[in-house]
Amino acid sequence: MKRLIIKPYERITITLLGLIGLLTGCNLIHSPVAEYGVPHADYEINGTVTDSITSAPVKNVQVTISRSVTTVQKDTTFTHVDTLAVKGTDSSGKYDAQFQTFPLEDLSFNVKVSDIDGPANGGEFSSKQLDIVFKLSDLSGGKGWYNGKALKTMDFKLKKK
Repeated sequence: MKRLIIKPYERITITLLGLIGLLTGCNLIHSPVAEYGVPHADYEINGTVTDSITSAPVKNVQVTISRSVTTVQKDTTFTHVDTLAVKGTDSSGKYDAQFQTFPLEDLSFNVKVSDIDGPANGGEFSSKQLDIVFKLSDLSGGKGWYNGKALKTMDFKLKKK
């Protein structure tokens, strides 16, 4: 008699638990929420590299985007340079560097322009570097962990050596 009463309850319990698992594990009621992740943002720096005297575009110039990262552990400070993008200029002297990193307020990047082909393409030019700062307010189009995209233009006029 006892087995006859327990069997139907076991079936009902297993069926209910299976339905609860199915309904909560699928996207039938709510779309899934990402529990893990890292805030990130897309950054883009573009511009043109020209000769400072003739204003002619300089092609095949290397553009390096980097960021210094300082970490403090106990009494020791560590600083390393994180290279985020390395691009070359095209025949019209234009470059476009896109990269993704952790969004912070007043995020500073170093943009270095170097003539790597020597006297070819208009002569030998001196390297030049400038810092560019992105603020959180520069980001747009973000949602959730993605903080959006920011774009800045930085033109360089290089002097011949």
